[in-house]
Amino acid sequence: MEGFDPKLLQKIREKVQRELAQRERETIEFWYAELQKLYQKQHKTLEELKSDLRLYLDKMKNRLEVLKTKGY
Repeated sequence: MEGFDPKLLQKIREKVQRELAQRERETIEFWYAELQKLYQKQHKTLEELKSDLRLYLDKMKNRLEVLKTKGY
């Protein structure tokens, strides 16, 4: 892009990359912790496990829908 300082553009790119990486890390840490709780839970039957998995899937689906409707 003409008229922009290349050093400034590079700094902006680096900042955006750091922020994206931080958000991705936080997201993965959150869902990792949620799955870890699920894994450590003592399910007595396969149906109990499936039920808990369905709850997590629904949480994720709902969050995706919110993000899609807000345009993020």
